[in-house]
Amino acid sequence: MKKGEKKIIFVCTGNTCRSPMAEVLLKRELSAQNLQGFFVCSAGIAARTGDSVNPKSAQVLQENGFIIEDFSASLLTEKDLEKAFAVICMTERQKDVVMDMRWQALKKAGLIGEDEIENNVYSFAELVGYEILDPYGKDIDCYRYVYNLLGAGMRSLTEKLNLPTYAKKKTRAKKQSAAEGEPSKKRGRPRKNPIQEKPAVPKKRGRPRKQPTEKKGEIDL
Repeated sequence: MKKGEKKIIFVCTGNTCRSPMAEVLLKRELSAQNLQGFFVCSAGIAARTGDSVNPKSAQVLQENGFIIEDFSASLLTEKDLEKAFAVICMTERQKDVVMDMRWQALKKAGLIGEDEIENNVYSFAELVGYEILDPYGKDIDCYRYVYNLLGAGMRSLTEKLNLPTYAKKKTRAKKQSAAEGEPSKKRGRPRKNPIQEKPAVPKKRGRPRKQPTEKKGEIDL
């Protein structure tokens, strides 16, 4: 995670089925919209740290052009809740569990009673309109169905979280440098400074005239 990035965490139970797929799909959506400045990851409220992604989830992702390598399940921590920009749970029940964790984290940090503590825990349903069921133990078609549900909701999720407003776009940096008065580079060959020449004296044409000679005057006697 880079400095200044906003952390978005998808949460399910074991962090092996739903949340890894959601993580991949939001990364794709952010890339499609050219939204920079976010760190997307996933965790589980009952995850066993180090577990690999569910083979059926991996298969569905591979069918859609995604290959997850070196994935390791993570357990959601109170520190995650303090540092995250948004924590998105697959179901309302999971949200209730995470909200209780958040309350305990704020209590330990001595922040209970503060006026300005913005909630950062959401359910998928309140952002998109429907929950994401757990496909664990079901056939591959159920995993494909969950994948499609997650993918269909990503654009709505980015809008509800207002991510375009918080994003850092590559184009903004260029516009900013121009606004700050950064000199633009001119292309092409540099022009030579014109040399001031003395005005040419027009030449007269024809034979030069002879100077008239003075005639000696006659002497009167």
